[in-house]
Amino acid sequence: MPHFAISIGLEREGEIIAGVIYQPISDELFWAEKGNGAFVDTPNARSRRLRVFGRKDPARGLVATGIPHIGKGGHAAYFAKLAAVTERTAGIRRWAPPRSTSLSWPPAATTHSSSSGSAPWDVAAGLLLVREAGGVIGDIAGKPYELGGPSLLASNFGLRDSMVEILSKA
Repeated sequence: MPHFAISIGLEREGEIIAGVIYQPISDELFWAEKGNGAFVDTPNARSRRLRVFGRKDPARGLVATGIPHIGKGGHAAYFAKLAAVTERTAGIRRWAPPRSTSLSWPPAATTHSSSSGSAPWDVAAGLLLVREAGGVIGDIAGKPYELGGPSLLASNFGLRDSMVEILSKA
């Protein structure tokens, strides 16, 4: 399955200041620099700025997610949350197979995403992409996200509270 990426995040003094995700199959380069925005470069176009959608109604939002795989645990809790999300949103997308979390991020920069248990090196670049595209990062309880945390919710500001409510009730 030709679905992989190279993801690099630069952290300085506990803060992610640069991120790059490169998808070699499509030759797309997603990149962000703290304070300077998030962008995508494609083979046939100049850099295009990424921005999160302004949607506020979860029924119009798509959720990108990872699914716990063998040995990960937490399957029942995950599927309870997935059921709650599918009842209230336009759809679910599993963008990446295990160990390819970085490919979940470029869509997250334009919609919203929830995931759990991702390694810091898998999400560092994507965190900055979403923030620089105008999104917000937290955990599924609505608290600030810390690298390596057990859950992650990347969204626009208009959907964050709704998604936290949906996930907390599951």
